[in-house]
Amino acid sequence: MTRPLCFAAALALAAWNALPARAATMMADSTVADRWQLANGLEVVTRHIPGASGIAITVGYRSGLDDDPADRPGLATLLAEVVLTAPAGDIPERTGDEMESLRPLGWGLKVTRRQTLVTEGATRAQFPGVLAQTATRMRGVTVTDAALGAALATVRQRLGQKYFGSVDQMLFHQVREVARGTDGNGMVALAAAKALGALKAADVQKAIARACVPANAALAIAGDLAGLDLHAVVEHEFGGIAGGARLPDPSPPALDSATVVLARPEVTEPAGVIGLRAPALDDSLHPSFYLAMLLLGTRCNQAWGTPSAPLTSRFQYAVLDDPGFVRMFPRLGKDARDPRVLSNALGDLTSDLLQMTVTMDSYQDLRYSVLWLLGGPLPRHLRQSMRTDAAALNALSSGMASRALWGSDAFWAEYRRRLDPIVSPAFGAWSQYLVAPRNQARLLFVPRR
Repeated sequence: MTRPLCFAAALALAAWNALPARAATMMADSTVADRWQLANGLEVVTRHIPGASGIAITVGYRSGLDDDPADRPGLATLLAEVVLTAPAGDIPERTGDEMESLRPLGWGLKVTRRQTLVTEGATRAQFPGVLAQTATRMRGVTVTDAALGAALATVRQRLGQKYFGSVDQMLFHQVREVARGTDGNGMVALAAAKALGALKAADVQKAIARACVPANAALAIAGDLAGLDLHAVVEHEFGGIAGGARLPDPSPPALDSATVVLARPEVTEPAGVIGLRAPALDDSLHPSFYLAMLLLGTRCNQAWGTPSAPLTSRFQYAVLDDPGFVRMFPRLGKDARDPRVLSNALGDLTSDLLQMTVTMDSYQDLRYSVLWLLGGPLPRHLRQSMRTDAAALNALSSGMASRALWGSDAFWAEYRRRLDPIVSPAFGAWSQYLVAPRNQARLLFVPRR
């Protein structure tokens, strides 16, 4: 059950409501954005959305899958699970099942290539208590043998589902490993995560103390924040935490062209994915590439139709989670056995787009649909959704924290400027890049005879 808000927290909320609001940036969508940094290095980003259903809080750390040591894959995922569930201060240990009742407005744990994002939703009344607990966890969780054992079991189950669960999950995750040169035995080793079993509680405690510190973190708060002096509130809760040090950015793993065909008992008809290497997010050409991908993704759904089981999508590109890799899932014939059908499908799609007339208005519509994710205004339908749907608010908060970890406001302002089709090259500038075999990884599942 949700823990009751204590009387002191209720008094604190009333006091915060009485504090004067500080100057921030009024956005074109009538929301208010703010960003600042505490003395200990914690990046803070907020978005006031009048009438929002609640308040979403996300803590993001610069620690992700690309930080995993070669001999301990899955370490970042394990650390994230411990950070979420281990006891901290006077907060008892908790499980994912308990989170459903502790946070009825939603919660999330996401480990991306370079980040760990923990999101917790709260009502206005719960906000002071949830924020205080968030700060307590940042001060440090207590890694017990029991907490570590429970987290390890959860992580192994999650990794097993990730690499050898449903067909669409296997295609999504395995194709990136194919591009990294991982063979079948390596894939099994990733799912089993045996090396994590050798870790002691003290090892994990030390790793968390290094990664989960203010100087290596961002705090995002989104919702109806009217009357809250968040500068004072955040300083009170987080300002006294020892800053630590920002971790160096990991070198991105080398991705190369590769092709794998596997006979799988789970499939009754061929299913495949083609993975495409992408420029680095901080490459000045990435906004142009992203705009081309938005157009390509739209055409994927039009040309290949609604996916049917076991697939759930035709195109996936999470620009903040994994900016270096794009995935496409073509429609295949029942007799497809040659992986070249994947490249041919992408080639045909690219050729179709080159022959189409794409208007400037179409490009602008695509751009506007993702501007909110990159720090721009929220589309009207999203603002309306956030007044009733806590999940939409939680997604916004998670994106805000991720964006803050990636770069400064100036970086994102320049990115949005380069995303403008008036500035960016047209789709044709990327056509040769898309069809070049050296940029592709192909994974094809065929029925086992």
